[in-house]
Amino acid sequence: MTRILDKAVVRKVSTISPVWIVPVVAVLIALWLAVQARLERGAEVEITFENASDIIAGQTQIKLKEVNVGEVTKVRLSPDLKHVVVTAQLDRDMTPHLSENTRFWVVTPRVSATGVSNLGTLISGVYIIMDPGAAGEYQTRFQGLDEAPGFESDEPGTQYVLQAEELGSLDIGSPIYFRQIRVGEVTGYKLSGTMEHVDIHMFIRAPYDSMVQTRSRFWNVSGFGVSINADGMKARMESLASLISGGIAFDNAAGFENVQVAPDGHRFYLYPDRESVLEGRFNIKYYYQLKFSGSVRGLTVGAPVEFRGIKVGEVVDVVLASAENVSDSLLVYIAMEPERLEPDDSPTREEVDERMETMVNQGLRAQMSTASLITGSRFIDLVFVDDAEPVEFVRSENYSEIPTVPDSMEQLSSQATDILAKINKIPFDKIGTELAGSLESLNNLLTTLDKQNTAGKLDTTMDNLQQTMASANEALQQMTQVMDSVDQMVAPDSEFKYEFTEMAKSVSDAARSLQLFMDELNRHPTSLISGKEKDE
Repeated sequence: MTRILDKAVVRKVSTISPVWIVPVVAVLIALWLAVQARLERGAEVEITFENASDIIAGQTQIKLKEVNVGEVTKVRLSPDLKHVVVTAQLDRDMTPHLSENTRFWVVTPRVSATGVSNLGTLISGVYIIMDPGAAGEYQTRFQGLDEAPGFESDEPGTQYVLQAEELGSLDIGSPIYFRQIRVGEVTGYKLSGTMEHVDIHMFIRAPYDSMVQTRSRFWNVSGFGVSINADGMKARMESLASLISGGIAFDNAAGFENVQVAPDGHRFYLYPDRESVLEGRFNIKYYYQLKFSGSVRGLTVGAPVEFRGIKVGEVVDVVLASAENVSDSLLVYIAMEPERLEPDDSPTREEVDERMETMVNQGLRAQMSTASLITGSRFIDLVFVDDAEPVEFVRSENYSEIPTVPDSMEQLSSQATDILAKINKIPFDKIGTELAGSLESLNNLLTTLDKQNTAGKLDTTMDNLQQTMASANEALQQMTQVMDSVDQMVAPDSEFKYEFTEMAKSVSDAARSLQLFMDELNRHPTSLISGKEKDE
């Protein structure tokens, strides 16, 4: 019996050679090390700057609070060749702090009006500062700052915005003062969206930011301020730094209730100077019209309106109503600010007009006066005129009319003109002709007298007169002596007076006896012959 052998079946068994275990393990270890290194390295960021500013790949460090937190790995130009793109590797601890609010800027040596800074970079080289900023959306591409900001995100303080008509000499880093103490600085500026003003960003450090209130007033202290007025010349300057690089000062309005600290981002108006701040306290303005004749030279827009030396408004416009030779053709419009007289009162237009009408009836008039004889500047002065002619106070919807009187200088000028006109009427030519004739006649007379030797004769006569006067003087002296003797003779205690008195008595007795004798003789005429008969 024949045995048939079955065919053998060959099967291929796939097995992994132990030789491949080592490479696989090495690859896994390499991947794990790569992931681990990637996690430890942190994020890679791209920062765009305007220029490289001595940034070197592999050398320039990125710092946060003077601690190295990364390094620049690559520097290249942007595709449009207008910027520089810096690639930097940050530490792993910095990755969670990257956001849309993170800022980067390059630190280089800087020389400014406030001093010299960052001189250490001359030796160590430039470096990049990282400011994490507030939490926000994660981001790895950033636009680097051209200038270092005035503060870092973690520095305590508050940011505000100033609205200014123009930037002036202000710049990033310009100081901000409160009572001449530096409390902050300007951090940036840009034109507004409407291009009508400049928005200036500033930062006030704590604890000074608690002094910034909603009623605070900011003004520009750049440069050197000089003002000349009736009190003399005044100069003011906050500091030498503000003189060179500009600066801003602020203060709080006094006397306001419900004081509120200004919140972050609050907008303020930047006044050009401190005087403008004081002017800005008065918010109520009512307009009036003044009519003048003559000239308003020296009166400009902004000239003050004063009442008894106190400014109560200003001139807002000067208009020539007519070019013809008519009176009251110059119209001056003024803005009255009643709060200057009564700060705690906010009267309505009707109330102010009623008060003005009462004062006009009492003699109030507007008058142009000279503020400075040197510059010729003029202002409007509201004065009470004695015995003023009654004038109606005219009211209107937009502005009322205040009556005016001529300036005292104009009155003097008018009087001087009248005097000159009267002087011009004097016939000086005729007077001169007659005076010339009189002088000629006098000259002829003097010539005739000279020919007749009248002067010599007059000299002889004067000599004789002097001798006569001398003799008269001697006679007067002798008469004075005689009078002195007479005074002595008639003195009350003189002997002459006594004897003269006795003699006068004797004469008086004799006269009385003679009178008796004559009376007797008149009664008996024959008594001288026959004698007197005896009385029976």
